[in-house]
Amino acid sequence: MPLPTSIGFRSFLFFAWIAVGSIPLASAQDSTTASADWTYWRGPNFNGHAQADHLVDNWDAAGGAGSNVLWKRDDLGARSTPVVMNGRLYVTTRADAGTPTEGEKVICLDAKTGETLWENRFNVWMSDVPDTRVGWASVVADPESGNIYALGVCDLFLCINGKTGQTIWSKPLHEQFGFLSTYGGRTNFPVVHEDLVIISAIAINWGNAAKPNHRLLAMDKLTGEVVWFSGTKDLPDDTTYSAPTLATIDGQRQLILGTGDGAVWGVQPRTGKTLWSYDISRRGLFATPLVDGNRVYCSHSEENVTGSAMGAVAALEVSGTGDDTKVKELWKLDELVVGRSAPIVVDGRLYIVDDRCKLWVMDAETGDMIVERFAIGDRKQWPSLLYADEKIYVLTENGRWSILEITEDGVEAINKGRIRNEAFYASPILAGGRLYFQGTSALYCVGTDEATQTPVSLAEQLVGETPVSENPEPAQLLIVPGELLVQPGESVELAIRLFNRLGQSLPAPSSSDVKFTVDGPGSIQGTTFTADSGADHQAVTITAQVGDVVGITRGRIVPPLPWKFTFDDLKDPPVSWVGARYRHQIRMVDGSPALVKVSTIPKGARSRAWMGPSTLENYTISADVRGNRSNGQMPDIGLTAHGYVLDLMGNSQQLQIRTWSPQLRMAQTVDFPWEPDTWYRMKLKARVEGTGDDAVAVLEGKVWPRDQAEPSEWTVTARDASPVMTASPGLFGNAKVAEFAVDNLEVTANE
Repeated sequence: MPLPTSIGFRSFLFFAWIAVGSIPLASAQDSTTASADWTYWRGPNFNGHAQADHLVDNWDAAGGAGSNVLWKRDDLGARSTPVVMNGRLYVTTRADAGTPTEGEKVICLDAKTGETLWENRFNVWMSDVPDTRVGWASVVADPESGNIYALGVCDLFLCINGKTGQTIWSKPLHEQFGFLSTYGGRTNFPVVHEDLVIISAIAINWGNAAKPNHRLLAMDKLTGEVVWFSGTKDLPDDTTYSAPTLATIDGQRQLILGTGDGAVWGVQPRTGKTLWSYDISRRGLFATPLVDGNRVYCSHSEENVTGSAMGAVAALEVSGTGDDTKVKELWKLDELVVGRSAPIVVDGRLYIVDDRCKLWVMDAETGDMIVERFAIGDRKQWPSLLYADEKIYVLTENGRWSILEITEDGVEAINKGRIRNEAFYASPILAGGRLYFQGTSALYCVGTDEATQTPVSLAEQLVGETPVSENPEPAQLLIVPGELLVQPGESVELAIRLFNRLGQSLPAPSSSDVKFTVDGPGSIQGTTFTADSGADHQAVTITAQVGDVVGITRGRIVPPLPWKFTFDDLKDPPVSWVGARYRHQIRMVDGSPALVKVSTIPKGARSRAWMGPSTLENYTISADVRGNRSNGQMPDIGLTAHGYVLDLMGNSQQLQIRTWSPQLRMAQTVDFPWEPDTWYRMKLKARVEGTGDDAVAVLEGKVWPRDQAEPSEWTVTARDASPVMTASPGLFGNAKVAEFAVDNLEVTANE
């Protein structure tokens, strides 16, 4: 079966004035102005362009007569760029800010009136993101299904019915795939391609994918079933938020994005096959590359691959198909620091805003400079540019805005202004002839009744694929599901997808043409895989072959509770654990094998590991733990259950229960002196009492010297009125200053 879709969060739906099923979904081909949607943050053509007439050239954020502000929501500040589909605006933002139940939510508004239609609220758990940066990733809307897709800051991924606000399916990608919960809010944007929704992040996975890697995950957009899971280069330097772009180049469909390893990559979106990469930075890429025809324009603000200069802008030419796809650098300008804002190309000119809010204009063909340092603002630049009605709309971090016109010599400001106590991180968008400016203090709808917009049903740069008939031979094979998580004795029906060298779909083969082999505890009968009934925290690799074409899928086999790990017969951490093998080792500690959290991986010294399905509930985890002291400092050692951590903190000599480290919306802390080089027993019991809005998580933790009897009283207890309903058991630890060991770990169902 596919990975579990049950998640640990409580969803709250708010229906302001619509009834379920009362408003039909408009067709993506509708030619009315109302269907001129903006379903992706960079627009229908992935390039910040829209075709429109009679757009405003001035506005006043204060509103009132003549301000061109059609409506304003002072209660709806956010960092992410909204999208609009079928007359509805969707944006992700904080929920219950500053309260003990704070989380994240997707909110749906009537795009014409600004009235709230529904809210879908979900928890943030086991995340390193501060509360002020919740709601980073923009949602994406899918006109074909009417669904929207959102990635939360703890890497909870949701498919939501765009009409009703109900969650259709969801996956905690941090628990099941090792997606990092990001640093400071860096969260990647999803993109929809045909029947797939694709998301990426730095992932510390399992098995041969245990090393950190900027990976892409493609799921069936209707069911959440994993279709493919692909990687770039191991050991990237950064988590990033460069968003993907879809394009067709030389007849081949590509997904192009910047990644954490400092490179721009081209990938086949139907198969996950990597086609090309171009190294431009020693650190991760944040700015989204722009695709214009067969050209890719990319930029960064970190150290260049060669030399000591910071920042660069480059133009690339992509050509060829399949294994012969190539990328060539056309020109590159070093020391131009453009780390966030994505550019636009208009009539052969590249317009780009650097990190200090200065606009540069250059010849897109040659890189020759036309305009240097045209002042837009005086702080950092986050939003990307919008071009419509022969105007360029610009927003900045310090609340400044500009509306520019293109001139023969460069640009001129038609109007500009500044909104006090406002900051724009989101990019301006245009839908239904209306401009939407999302600030951290308010959301503004700007326009006039005279404005019109030409609808786009298919991105112009997606047309022109080579006919499949020109490449009819199979060259690639996917086994679906692309990742498995099963219990011993459980069966899964497998499907085969065939593709040609360009990554285009071919007819599925007959079952008699498929040859399966299994490496690990399981067997294949026809197209059905069955895990061995005696398998215990093991892994399996399934290979399928059709002619000369081969593909594989991997699976974790995890039994029901109870579990016990002594590590006595293991050379490595359990293969079925996500996020464990790269950061932990089996070593002799006090004469017995134990799991050691190593301190030799600077970017992995503070981390988590996950042991099984995210559908588990009401259980207890316990283990023996022992911390070292190094240079006068001690580590933090934690067990996780139900989305909560019991953390034995070394330097502060405290014991804490929490779910969200930077925010501590729910945390209970007690003083707890403990010694290095001494074994202790830790126990965390988690359960949920009540149902619906009355549900409460009850957490109880205790720690005691291992050679003493277990105390009858709990050392620390906590209650959470916004409970994480289900989650995988796991480990937490910070070995940056000193290592620690774990032994005799058990997970049992509560009595």
